[in-house]
Amino acid sequence: MTSPSLSASTPFDWDAARARKPPPYSTPTAAGKRIRALRNDLATQGTPTKQRVVRKKGLIAKITSIPSAIAFQIEIFPNNIPLPTPQKLAWILGGFMHFMHFLVRVSQISRIPDSELGWEDMYQDDEGSGWFDWTVPVTILLVFGSLGNAFYLFTRTRVYQLALATDPVSSPNAKFVHRERTPEPQPKRSTFMLIIRHLWHAFAISVRFLLNLSPPKNQETRGRRGGEVVQTLEVWTPGDLEMMLFSVYSPVHAWLWMALTSANWILMCLIMALVGVQTRALTRSFEALVKDKAILASEVMHEYDQKFVYPRINPIRKDAAVMTHQAEMINTWD
Repeated sequence: MTSPSLSASTPFDWDAARARKPPPYSTPTAAGKRIRALRNDLATQGTPTKQRVVRKKGLIAKITSIPSAIAFQIEIFPNNIPLPTPQKLAWILGGFMHFMHFLVRVSQISRIPDSELGWEDMYQDDEGSGWFDWTVPVTILLVFGSLGNAFYLFTRTRVYQLALATDPVSSPNAKFVHRERTPEPQPKRSTFMLIIRHLWHAFAISVRFLLNLSPPKNQETRGRRGGEVVQTLEVWTPGDLEMMLFSVYSPVHAWLWMALTSANWILMCLIMALVGVQTRALTRSFEALVKDKAILASEVMHEYDQKFVYPRINPIRKDAAVMTHQAEMINTWD
């Protein structure tokens, strides 16, 4: 620094004051001129570009690094597989399940003779054929797959602890739980003190046993039992894959496929399409509502910080000070 700081305490220079020497520091105007001149010189001259030297691996280094690269790819499997987005993967899985259920229904319908093919005989098999074939386990897998996806979708939650909330939160997913406190680290004791402590504990247990009393409680057990009651909130966190798959192939679609016949296939397909569109529209509207609420909450906090918090915590101040030196002072008595 060319000038002393505001908090520095330097002795008064009487020699500089009497001789009226120039100050050892420069004025802000002169310093600003020098900085601007230096910037102009650098701008006119320009900085020479440096050529970077990139060291490339040789053939032997590339060959020796192949086993480690293979081991690394095996270690991160299956995260290194380029999978499609959750929405596309849900469409692929849902379309495959619809196609499998379509094959099941075609196989079941084709086994019925033309003479017995009626709207009331759709679920009857011809004589001499068993009721259990490959369509039964596939149908069970498809139905339970849709039910499992719906169950996982609606039970995927995350628990948050509201440590400072004393009043009950108006939510059916909020409840009070007992949270154990973290035990404080005990100070280290010497071996002699540990032996004395264990002997005393054994003596106390023996005396209480002879007097038909309950054994003494350990201090660690007391510390673990001492806790606090906090309020937890179980928040539903659905995934994109499960949400989209629920719209494409839900349990309703599986049961509609089971009710499909050669007489009502047009109506059933139309109902399945309407159910999928309705479910997807509802989920998209709900996701947009959640995002809009998050945007509004963040904007409210942003306006509160900009208009109320920051102007009071960080007010704009002007540091007005006068800096001088003994050489600039004029002594009228000399």
